[in-house]
Amino acid sequence: MDLLKKGKFWWVASFGALIGIAIAAFILPGGDDLYRYYQPFSKGCLDCGYVPYFAQWFLWPLLLLNYPLAWPLWTLLCLTGFFVLFRYTKVNPLFFLISFPMLGQIWLGQIDILVCTGLVMLLFSRNPFLRGLGITLALVKPQLTSLSILFMLIFEQRGDLWKVFAVPILTMIASLFVYGFSWPYAWLQNAFFGLPTHVWRLASAMSWQYGVVLLPLPFLFKDRRKRLQVSLLVSSIATPFFGVYSYILFLIFDTKWWAVVLSFVWIAAYPLFQANAMQFAWILPLSLLFSITLKELQERRHLPKKKEKEGSYA
Repeated sequence: MDLLKKGKFWWVASFGALIGIAIAAFILPGGDDLYRYYQPFSKGCLDCGYVPYFAQWFLWPLLLLNYPLAWPLWTLLCLTGFFVLFRYTKVNPLFFLISFPMLGQIWLGQIDILVCTGLVMLLFSRNPFLRGLGITLALVKPQLTSLSILFMLIFEQRGDLWKVFAVPILTMIASLFVYGFSWPYAWLQNAFFGLPTHVWRLASAMSWQYGVVLLPLPFLFKDRRKRLQVSLLVSSIATPFFGVYSYILFLIFDTKWWAVVLSFVWIAAYPLFQANAMQFAWILPLSLLFSITLKELQERRHLPKKKEKEGSYA
């Protein structure tokens, strides 16, 4: 019981899960997205990864890895990175690791560790230049994070804005000289018209037409962490390019046991819809969004009564 109270149990169990996942990566086949998109991108095929060209600078470790060890070694690197992030977000590490989006992230060989690192830096760093670096990392997948970055910047201290923008702007300028001044247009053309259909994006493709009504919801939250979480949840429902494996972007900040259960609920529809059953995975972000919004409204309703009660003791 003492082990449970201190939270050490979850860390011990999560290290066991880490070892299990790492071993599985050395034995089982996987890493399709890594080998098909990101490793060729890191080696110079700029149209292969469907990510902004400057992302190549952050994927340099892939240059050192070769098949068949690239995927298991990248998996080990990502898992290590996530454990570093857990120390900041205080999320339950075991629940995060065994959630379906995380398992999908690892199996496919995705690169959302970079985006998660950027979001954590944006939220927790007191240094505005480091928050700017966080924005740059988060923009490795701008279709996932642009809305969240916007909501965070709206409430940024005005005196720090130029410092926050310094790193992203310098990165953009440098990329124009390295990749050519037309690369943003070439990337957008390729990303919008060349991006292959992916079953993992069916959920957002199904929900975004209805989810757009939720776009103003982050304004309801004054707490920076909650605002970031809600903006990511809204993005996963209200934008059409949010893969289910990228649900880890909001799970890295809060993963409850019931969220792990809900992350697998879509599988119940598999016998009828086969792989297309993943279109129902939006149940997870919508449930989390409902939960955090309901809690916020309840806290606001009781806040005046709490202040009145506190005042009665003055």
